[in-house]
Amino acid sequence: MVKAKDKKKISFSITGKDKIPATEMVGAIQHIQNVIYHIGDYLHGTPNRPQGDFPQVVKDQCTLFITNLEIGSVIADMQIGDAQTGLPGLDGTYGERAIILTNEFIGALSDPDVSINDLHNKIGNPHRVNKILKELHSMWPGTQSKSELTFKLGDNPEKHLNPDQRDVIQSLLHTPLHEYEKEVFGRVIEIRVDEKRKIQIDTPEGPIECYYSSDIEDAVREVIGELVTIRGMMIPSKGKFILSIDDEVSIDNVSQYHLKTMTKDGIDTNLIREVLVDIDFENDYYIASNDDLGLLSAKPKMKQVVEEIQEELAILWQEYVAVKEDELTASGKSFRKKLISITGM
Repeated sequence: MVKAKDKKKISFSITGKDKIPATEMVGAIQHIQNVIYHIGDYLHGTPNRPQGDFPQVVKDQCTLFITNLEIGSVIADMQIGDAQTGLPGLDGTYGERAIILTNEFIGALSDPDVSINDLHNKIGNPHRVNKILKELHSMWPGTQSKSELTFKLGDNPEKHLNPDQRDVIQSLLHTPLHEYEKEVFGRVIEIRVDEKRKIQIDTPEGPIECYYSSDIEDAVREVIGELVTIRGMMIPSKGKFILSIDDEVSIDNVSQYHLKTMTKDGIDTNLIREVLVDIDFENDYYIASNDDLGLLSAKPKMKQVVEEIQEELAILWQEYVAVKEDELTASGKSFRKKLISITGM
């Protein structure tokens, strides 16, 4: 029988040298810690950020603590903190799930025939996958290395990092990112009709530029200032992705935003059921509301108004779900059930 505590543990050993440089040991710990952070951040549904530190809640749930260290040929035992609980329907805490995915990643990278699609099937964000690959590549021994590195993650068997695979990881890092479909919601706020042909959309993620083809210029002009959903292709260009559309059926006029996350402890947490939020634009302000839950916000930017709605939903969760049920009135208990059906916890 697997002990719950075993799922929180990571062990690694560095062998093959009479003397192991301290920098090598510290580097291995730091790289595996960053992998756990990246995956924990991804599990929280946090969008990929180009730079900056990890949110404190991710650190609280995914920081590794050394529980045993043997010097010589280095053997280190670590585990994530115990002060967290699992969510209903999910396999363990965020930290435990991050360890499980790390084990799957290392297992996949141990296969000579691994493809970038194998990794994208585990982490559905190509930029996040690239960051994880960089961390693992940095600590993975090469064919000229005199050290051997072995990991045991959770209750899984030990995994020896095969030096032959380092070049495979290197090739995956150089795999060009392919175009992919993306749907955005927002208000079209600017248009260019010169040879560049692009519009700017104020979205919950912030302003996004979208390029359009000349044959749909009339359809694009009609939605200036309107709330829309646009479905297009994200195409790699000069190290970043740009949104592009070439068909007027890619544009729909809408008045509701499908809220899929709430912001709790600074982290976007996925909802199990979307919340429909009515959004209007009046007098230079976005007005967002959901009468069923009593949500209301007015802000000059789309990102700001959606963030406030997310925070309001989290406040309701704290007031009705994070408390003992017997402290609530009959109507409060009914509202609590409604919130749980949306948040799943």
